[in-house]
Amino acid sequence: MRRALEVPLFAGLALGLHLAAFAMLGDSAGAVAAGAGGAAAVSIEAADAGLVALVAQWDRPPLALPAPELALPPQTPPQIASPAPPPPAPVAAPPRLPMPGIALPAPPDAPPDAQVAASPPPREARKPEPKPDPKPETVKPNPKTAPAAVSQPAQRATGSGGGASAGQAGRATAGTLSPAQANAAKASWGAAIRAKVERRKSYPPAAGRASGRVLLSLSVSRTGALQSVSVATSSGHPALDAAALRAVRAAGRFAAAPKGLDAASYSFTLPISFSR
Repeated sequence: MRRALEVPLFAGLALGLHLAAFAMLGDSAGAVAAGAGGAAAVSIEAADAGLVALVAQWDRPPLALPAPELALPPQTPPQIASPAPPPPAPVAAPPRLPMPGIALPAPPDAPPDAQVAASPPPREARKPEPKPDPKPETVKPNPKTAPAAVSQPAQRATGSGGGASAGQAGRATAGTLSPAQANAAKASWGAAIRAKVERRKSYPPAAGRASGRVLLSLSVSRTGALQSVSVATSSGHPALDAAALRAVRAAGRFAAAPKGLDAASYSFTLPISFSR
């Protein structure tokens, strides 16, 4: 579009410049010689070189520009429609075979009127009346055997030693404990002894701010009397060991052994801890 507008524009400008050039040449004519029998002479001057070059540039035809390359769409191979499959061959229906004739049985003869009559309904069977339950027979006790049966629970193994021996055997059976029961009873007694010693324990001022744990070994009689006490494992501080021994001796007499512990004395290992 721009190229088409430039061509007539430049052509008009070139024509105008030519006309202007000729007009300028007419105005600038040389001196005319007048005289008798003289001839008119006209002097012509050459045009300016710049103007000539400008006119030559305008007269030059426009350069033909190469045509832009147009992107061609990709050529796709033509699609050939596949032929439609032939229709399936019709399936011939199987020939119908003639059905053999089936002879129907003849209807039975009608029964006589005597048989058609409805028979009377059967009588309901009478339910037998329930018989009363027989009364349980009471067994009369035999007077000869009754006292013997009553006296059986009262029998006791008294032994050959008489009543005194029987009483001693009963007490010995009551005082015997199993090993598990004896250990439980001894542990409960030892806990009571340790609680009394803890109540008598006091921190020694000579120990400063030291802390430790003393393991004492003591022997107590079955009646609760303290028989002996010693340091089994020291705490590392003599003042703490001495304070633990004083606490056991200050406790005095302990509680008696529980029932079932019949030994003369029992040994205990008692831990005593001190902290500041």
